[in-house]
Amino acid sequence: MKRISLIFQFLILANISIIAQTAVSVDLQNNSCISISGTSNVLSFKFTQSGEKLLKKNFIIVATQNQHKITLSQNIQAIPVNNFTSNNKLALRDFLKLVKSNIYPSFQVQLNYVETTPKEASLDNLKANASVNITITGVTKHYMIPISSEKKGDIYAFNGIKKLNIHDFGLSPPTEMMGLIRVNEWIDIDFNIICKISPFKSSELNALNTLK
Repeated sequence: MKRISLIFQFLILANISIIAQTAVSVDLQNNSCISISGTSNVLSFKFTQSGEKLLKKNFIIVATQNQHKITLSQNIQAIPVNNFTSNNKLALRDFLKLVKSNIYPSFQVQLNYVETTPKEASLDNLKANASVNITITGVTKHYMIPISSEKKGDIYAFNGIKKLNIHDFGLSPPTEMMGLIRVNEWIDIDFNIICKISPFKSSELNALNTLK
């Protein structure tokens, strides 16, 4: 199962002028993090998943570009629900129950396209919008997610955050203690993805296409 959110995969190629195909090799770093945050009427909670728990860390991305829209060769990814951790064990238990992790073990993320602007010319300080379908408990919704990037040497940090309403997925906020504790219907999905990026040789890309 591929464990890398597609929301950040496109960022690797967002500044490249693509005529036919462009490919890069990506090494996901262990200090990457995906988190889900929320609140109740009495406390806040946060669930996190570190890069070291993402099984697929080395991969090749091939992209094509049409004007300012970029699409990728791999456009569907899965985020394993049971790999999230939290200091609030009760909140995590209720979250896993809410999203029916025993029936739906992962969130599905599909990138439709990434839209940049003409002035965006470098991954060093990129800002763009991603058209994404997110599937939770079998229900799919479309969102536009703003993203940004920073560069230090050959290491790139990709960041984005999106506020979601769990009612969009047919879910109802859980209550505890006969309704005295009520969870807010809004949650934030936040990612901080750290990658080492290097060019993928054209000869290797041709060999990869031959195997398809």
